[in-house]
Amino acid sequence: MPYCVPSDVTALNKLFQASPTIFTDSYVQTFIDKAVARLNNLLQPHYVVPLEDPVPPIINSIAADMAAALLCQTHFSGVNYRENTPMAEVYRKRAESDLEYVLENSTLDDFENVVKQQPDAPEMRRAIASTTPHPNQRVQGRLKQFDWATQSPLSNVREWP
Repeated sequence: MPYCVPSDVTALNKLFQASPTIFTDSYVQTFIDKAVARLNNLLQPHYVVPLEDPVPPIINSIAADMAAALLCQTHFSGVNYRENTPMAEVYRKRAESDLEYVLENSTLDDFENVVKQQPDAPEMRRAIASTTPHPNQRVQGRLKQFDWATQSPLSNVREWP
């Protein structure tokens, strides 16, 4: 269930296409795996990950952009290629803005293969129970005073006990 394939990433930059011996599919795939891991981490609070095939086209684009950014940062970080490292920022910012839009507007909800993460069930409050058959009258009186003090004067009008 790949989010993108190496050809999606190499199609983004002419330098990737010009050097097929350097940018082999297995080399590019390592950066795709890193990008998918990051993408799954960001999607996980909202959706069940990994997403099933076919993935939405926007996820394909985001994964390719993230992988291209990681590839540019790693490969072109040398002194001779200083002008190509801003390209990594372009890919990274585009992927981040697309992902932010997807998460804010829930645009993946319309795809049938995408399953929303179920919200956590609220935790039940623990109650204290007494095993004593005849409760202490002094404690019962204090509980009544506490209950009266915590009630809203508008909802329940009571006399002071």
